[in-house]
Amino acid sequence: MFVANKSDVLRQGDILKKTHFVPASFHILKDDQIALPQNPKLIYSYLVILSHCCELQWYPNPKGKLVPRRQQVLVAPLSLTIPFKHGTDEYNKLIENGENRPDTDPVQYFYFRDNEVIGAESVIDFSTMMPIKSKLLREIGMEKLIELDVKNRHLLRIRLRDYFSRIPEEEWDEIKRLFPNEAE
Repeated sequence: MFVANKSDVLRQGDILKKTHFVPASFHILKDDQIALPQNPKLIYSYLVILSHCCELQWYPNPKGKLVPRRQQVLVAPLSLTIPFKHGTDEYNKLIENGENRPDTDPVQYFYFRDNEVIGAESVIDFSTMMPIKSKLLREIGMEKLIELDVKNRHLLRIRLRDYFSRIPEEEWDEIKRLFPNEAE
């Protein structure tokens, strides 16, 4: 599932060392002004990069200064709390022999087997994704702790695709009508 930290280049699926961060949350005030909450909750967790690898690259601008390709990248905290009790059907579907098969529910989670670096089985809950500034990854020196092998990086991409393309229950009938040959 994992490979030794091969390079310092950040890629999709990389797990970063534990850091303190405030989850991205905003409150709309009046006159369409947005502000951060007054008492933000500080979390200490590993972060997993969910943005595409190409969005993490830096390029020299016309003045020769390195700038990020994207101003924000998507990350999610790595949860060491498994959302289902061991031995239940939900837990068994989640782990599926640690293979993260793309055709299984729950699509909201991506499972990591226990490993010696993290020290426990863990999951990414895609509903906890948040953007952070690309510059922040460099400014605070967030380092890659461990990276996924090619197979599991691909499975993460599939799981992300499935998560974002879920069809709400109330739209199924209309989807089947609009796309009779493609709707499953």
